[in-house]
Amino acid sequence: MRDDIIVPNSICWSPDDRIMYFSDTYREIILTYRFDADAGTISAPKTFVETRGQKGRPDGSTVDSEGFVWNAEFGGGRVVRYDPDGHVDRVVSLPVTQPSSCAFGGPNLDTLFVTSATQRLNEEALREQPLAGGLFAIDVGVRGLPEPEYAG
Repeated sequence: MRDDIIVPNSICWSPDDRIMYFSDTYREIILTYRFDADAGTISAPKTFVETRGQKGRPDGSTVDSEGFVWNAEFGGGRVVRYDPDGHVDRVVSLPVTQPSSCAFGGPNLDTLFVTSATQRLNEEALREQPLAGGLFAIDVGVRGLPEPEYAG
C-alpha cells in the first residue's frame, strides 16, 4: 500500500475503525488514512502530527475510548495524548528517554502500559536511566479500546 516508509510504527485505529493512524518514526510524522475495513484498504493520507524540531520522534501508539491518540516519543522521554484533530491534550513524562510503544491493558483497559528501549544508549546514559528498557504501568484516567483482531 506504501513503498516510501523508512521506520514504520503506530498502526492503530479510531474507535469507529474509519481512521488508521500510522507513523514513520524516522520522518517524524504521524499520518491518518481513511480505512475501509471490509476492503482492507487505506486512502486519503493526511498529516496528523509532525514532531520535527521536538526532542522525540513518534513511535508506537494506541487510541483510547474517547478517540484520543497516545504516542510514545522515542528520544523524548514522554508519552503524548493528542486529540482527534492532532493537538496536544496531555503529556506524561517518563524517567527514561526512549519510550517505544504503549497499549491499554488490565481487566478494565484502564492502565496505560508503556515499553521503553535501551537501544543506542551508552554506558553513562544507562547509569543515569536505571529503568531504561523497563515496562511502565500508568493510571491516566481513561480507558483504552480492545485491540482489533486479525481476521485473515
